[in-house]
Amino acid sequence: MPDFNKPTMIETNGIQLAIYEGKPSGDAHPYPLILCHGMPELAYSWRHQFDALVEAGFHVIAPDMRGVGHSDAPANKEDYKLNIRLNDLRGVLTHFGYEKAIFVGHDFGGAIVWGMGLYYPECVAGLISMNSPFADMPINPVELYEIMYGPKNYFAYFQTKDCENKFNSDPARTFRFYMRKDTGNGTNLSRNKKHDPESMSHVHWIHDDESTWPGEVIPSEKELQYYADSYARHGFVGALNWYRCLPYDFEQQQKTFPDGLPKIKQPVLAIGGELDFIASHVFYDILDDYCTDWEKIVIPGCGHWSQQEKPDELNTIMVDWLQKQFM
Repeated sequence: MPDFNKPTMIETNGIQLAIYEGKPSGDAHPYPLILCHGMPELAYSWRHQFDALVEAGFHVIAPDMRGVGHSDAPANKEDYKLNIRLNDLRGVLTHFGYEKAIFVGHDFGGAIVWGMGLYYPECVAGLISMNSPFADMPINPVELYEIMYGPKNYFAYFQTKDCENKFNSDPARTFRFYMRKDTGNGTNLSRNKKHDPESMSHVHWIHDDESTWPGEVIPSEKELQYYADSYARHGFVGALNWYRCLPYDFEQQQKTFPDGLPKIKQPVLAIGGELDFIASHVFYDILDDYCTDWEKIVIPGCGHWSQQEKPDELNTIMVDWLQKQFM
C-alpha cells in the first residue's frame, strides 16, 4: 500500500494531479489499473485494494481526482466538466507510458469509467464500475432528477452554496454522515431501503442531530481524520462541481453522439451492493443496450461503500475477473 501522505505529483491537462501507485516486484501486466474514486472520496478510498491488485500482477495507479486531496483545485466550475476530467486521466496514461488501461470507478468515479469507454475507447482495455450504474442522459440530469425525485433531491442541493457551506463547516461530520454501513435500519443514503424521492433527498438529513443517523460509521477515527484533513485543504467545492457540471456534460453528449450512444465493446464488470439503494445494482440490467461484453456481480450484505465495507470480497471479485479476462 502506498504512503497516502506522500503522493507523486504529475502534470496533466494543465494541473498537478496527486498520484499513488503500487507495482509488483516482477514484470507488471501490460495494462495498468487506474482507480477512480467518487464523492466524497479520495484515492485513499482504495487503500484496501492496492496490495491484492499488485499481488495479482498489476501496476495500480490511483489519483486524487481534480478538486480534492493533494491535487489541484481550479477555481472555475467549468473546469470540472467530464471531458476535462477524462483528459486528466489520458494525461496519466501518457505520463506513465501506457496506451491503454483498465479503468476502475466507484460512485461518481463511475462517470469516468463509462466516459472513457464512450469518448476514448482507444485508451480502454477494460472497465470495472462499482456502485455506479451506467447513465445515459435523455435530458439535463439536474432537470431529470427534479422531475423524478422532486426539488429536494441531492443533485439539486449539491448545486447550492448552502450545501457547500454545510459540508465545509465540519468535514469529519460530513464523512460520518455519508460513510456508514447498514446495521438493520438503513443508512443516511436510504433509510427505507428504496430508490425513491425520500432516499434521493437524503442529504438534507445532514442538518439533523447526529444521534438520529442510522447505521454505523465505517472508517476508523484515524481514517476519518485523513478524509477530513484532506477535504479541509480545498473544501468540498471541487467535488460538488462534478455534479454542477452535469448540464454541460449532457450538452457534450448530445453534441458528440446526436444519434445515440455507441456500444462499449471492451469487457465490463459491473459490481453492485445488495444494500446499496442510492445506486442500485438493478440499474445495471440495462447494460445489454450499451455494452457488448459485460458481467454483473452483487456483493451480499454490502451497501454503497464497497471498497471499505467488504474489501476482501471485492478484491476477490476483481482479481478473479481480471485473471479471467486479461491473464
